[in-house]
Amino acid sequence: MNNSKTAIALLSIIYTVGIIGIMIPSTRELTLGLTPVNLLVSLFFLLIFHEKITFNAIFSLIVIGCFGFILEVAGVATKAIFGAYAYGDTLGWRVWDVPILMAINWIVPIYCTRLLAEKVSKQPLLVALLGAVFMTALDFLLEPVAIFMDMWTWRGNDIPLENYLVWFVASFIIHYTYQLMDKKVQNKIAIPLLSIQTIFFGLLFIYILLT
Repeated sequence: MNNSKTAIALLSIIYTVGIIGIMIPSTRELTLGLTPVNLLVSLFFLLIFHEKITFNAIFSLIVIGCFGFILEVAGVATKAIFGAYAYGDTLGWRVWDVPILMAINWIVPIYCTRLLAEKVSKQPLLVALLGAVFMTALDFLLEPVAIFMDMWTWRGNDIPLENYLVWFVASFIIHYTYQLMDKKVQNKIAIPLLSIQTIFFGLLFIYILLT
């Protein structure tokens, strides 16, 4: 598939169906069961439209995924990094109590927020800072939606401040390291996908508040 507009349209349809399916109680369980497919499709489209796939490009994404996954494993095991939380069944198979797909849940937003940050600046430290800000803002929308979707839950249903602080610091470190490992990243659908995901979580965030 070479047409980025077609890909963006397909992703928009997929996420729109997801929003509607989650909001309708009778289709919610079925829609939530397709969450892993949604994550894999999002990554698939990003890889297709990644310009000039090289060893560094693939290796850096693997490092991001592994770093994020290991951080989640440590967080769940110790309850002292992000806070006390546990994963539900929505994200599928787990290893060490963490869904394998959490690796993708780090890769996709890091990738997309980097490209958004680079629209503002090409200076690595500023890109890392902006990327971390974007990641934290996205997590703010994501957290209540994730709880609603049974992705994960927090002890006492209270999202601790440390979650956002660690998320920011971890995102900054990953963003900065990512730029060192793969100096040039171009992708026509990364920012549109980030926009689609932001709208997705934003609308569900509002839905949860209203209901």
